[in-house]
Amino acid sequence: MRKNTSLTSHIGRLLLSLSTLAVAGAGIATAASGAMFTDTEDSTMDVSSGWVDVALGGPTVVALANLKPGDVFFRPINVANAGSLDFSYKLTASRPTGSGAPLVDALQVETWKTTTAEKCAAATYQSGTQVGSASSLTALSMANANLVAGTSETVCLRISLPSSTPNGIAGKTSTVTLNVASQQL
Repeated sequence: MRKNTSLTSHIGRLLLSLSTLAVAGAGIATAASGAMFTDTEDSTMDVSSGWVDVALGGPTVVALANLKPGDVFFRPINVANAGSLDFSYKLTASRPTGSGAPLVDALQVETWKTTTAEKCAAATYQSGTQVGSASSLTALSMANANLVAGTSETVCLRISLPSSTPNGIAGKTSTVTLNVASQQL
């Protein structure tokens, strides 16, 4: 009978080992099949880009007619930041071609920032801040003016035809393009 007990004991141990392997294998198979409790959550993120939009107010054509030596004119330009980003801007003038170019070269311009367009006048423009020294109109270059999104400012142009302007300028006509270029800060 001893042999049977020993055989029974070995068979029992064998069955116990096989059971352990089966349970372990089932655990590995469960893990590999993804049959575990899991949870995920989603979150949304709104994404948009800003933009730069320079807008000019006031007259779109600055007319200066019947100029004579010694004349001084004041013209306001309202520069507005209609975009969503702060920007830096510059104001330049292009030199025209043709017979009227010497007239534009003879015109002198100073640039001032004034609190309002009404302050861009002979009696009040100097209450503002000068942002450009006197130069010929074709050399106009006001740069690095910063403007916060949603705000505006007045640039006052003091334009003069000097008393020393030669007679060869008489009767000349031309068109000058002023350009305001902006770039995000």
